[in-house]
Amino acid sequence: MKFFKVFIIIFLLNLSLDIYFNNAKELYEYRIVTKPLITILLAIFFYINSQAMLFHQRLIILGALAALCIGDILLLEETSFYSFILGLVLFLISMLLYSLYFYKQVRYDIDRLIPYLAVSLLLSLSLIYLIYDKLDNLLIPVIIYMITVLNFLKIGYLRYKNVNTKSYRLVFWGIACFTIAQIVIGLNQFHNALPYKDVYIMLFYGTSQLLIILGILTVKFHTTENAEGTLLG
Repeated sequence: MKFFKVFIIIFLLNLSLDIYFNNAKELYEYRIVTKPLITILLAIFFYINSQAMLFHQRLIILGALAALCIGDILLLEETSFYSFILGLVLFLISMLLYSLYFYKQVRYDIDRLIPYLAVSLLLSLSLIYLIYDKLDNLLIPVIIYMITVLNFLKIGYLRYKNVNTKSYRLVFWGIACFTIAQIVIGLNQFHNALPYKDVYIMLFYGTSQLLIILGILTVKFHTTENAEGTLLG
């Protein structure tokens, strides 16, 4: 991949700065630059290295990153344009766009699907139990968002043996990190404030998007029927 070393240094430096600014209240205002820059850097790197992809595929991924970027800005807590709900709506849109892209890479293996559904149901019920008392009229929106997150994780999980191992692992662990970040956000918002939650959220979130984009750029299909979606080798 072109400019990988330069990109990874700049990306990790910016992510580290954003985490630092997030925990230094006197410097929080600088996050208006560092937080959206996380997805902007990924979008630039993706655009440069995705020339072999079909136009509509590139557009879907860039659209997902754009939604995340705007959502990141709206979720800056100490700003006049802060909006938790609108920010999460944009995150939901990004997950739907990612899921749309990954959909054709999924192999529905019942032996893998049933254990996943069992674990995700247990996780969902546990989270609802913890946060139910503070949800009020947000119960339905939160359930919809939770289903979207778990469906996103399911799609990443079911790419197994349909794409090369490197791409599968990068995307799956990326989505897993994203899921963890969303769980921490939910617990912090509707249950109890978690110690160092700002560090955990941004670390898992930044890592998740990095892994997902790298996974997309390294995908190769194992089946000929999906060969039209083959990207970079």
